[in-house]
Amino acid sequence: MGFLVLLACVFTGFGAYYLSCAFADIPTARTSRMMLLSKKQQGVKSDKLLDVYITRVALFFEKYIKLDKLKRAKLQAVLTIAGVEAGPEVYTLKAYITAALVALCSAPVFILQPLLAMVVVGLAVTLWFSTYYAAFDFVRKRKKVIEAEIPRFALTIAQNLENDRDVLKILSRYKRVTGQEFRQELDQTTADMKTGNYENALIRFESRVGSPLLSDVVRGLIGTLRGDDQRMYFKMICFDMRQIELNNLKKEAAKRPKKIQKYSMMMLICIIIIYLVVLVTEVVESLGVFFG
Repeated sequence: MGFLVLLACVFTGFGAYYLSCAFADIPTARTSRMMLLSKKQQGVKSDKLLDVYITRVALFFEKYIKLDKLKRAKLQAVLTIAGVEAGPEVYTLKAYITAALVALCSAPVFILQPLLAMVVVGLAVTLWFSTYYAAFDFVRKRKKVIEAEIPRFALTIAQNLENDRDVLKILSRYKRVTGQEFRQELDQTTADMKTGNYENALIRFESRVGSPLLSDVVRGLIGTLRGDDQRMYFKMICFDMRQIELNNLKKEAAKRPKKIQKYSMMMLICIIIIYLVVLVTEVVESLGVFFG
């Protein structure tokens, strides 16, 4: 009986899938594979087939979701930095749809094993968090990588200001030696400077990264553009940044003993458990011999 119910759920799921594809105007699997193959041949980064389906369903339901203006603006800024083409509504719906697909799998499992179904539901919730906050995690890690380069960036500017005050030339030179994340920001900033106002380009650069350290650097660059002598200013912020780096290194070094202590305690507990198992086994065998 349980097998028949499970089979009925499977066929019902397939039927609901094809009906939703028809309503959302999703192409067939064969058509989608050919589209992805064409993108791959053209050198464009190809998406997963499941992600294509989920995106089409999210686009169909996009008009039914309304996000708070502040939340939408924040999410749009994160998606822009992360390079995600989907809008805030589509991105939010994709997270919900992905989690809902996993949660639907718990329906047939609930009939056979209710406890296992709760595990599947928990997995769906975890998947929602990982899908929705993927862009936020990417931006946070990217910001951390960029902030690690800012002290060296400030030191390079201080050295260049001794001989040259051309901000555009300084940024263009530094692009050759920096990492990929920071280079992308500098590429966009220098392009903005070439096509528009220098100060506005630097302000947009500061707002995209959102780092207090970079704000100090941009403030000095804007002062240089206005004709001020910022050599002493950059020497001061380089000194401050060096102190911040040393403090961060000390904090990281202080965390190491705690991590080692945690793993040492885990090893000690495992050793104690091994000894206890051996001791209990020997006691039980001795009692069996004694009473036997």
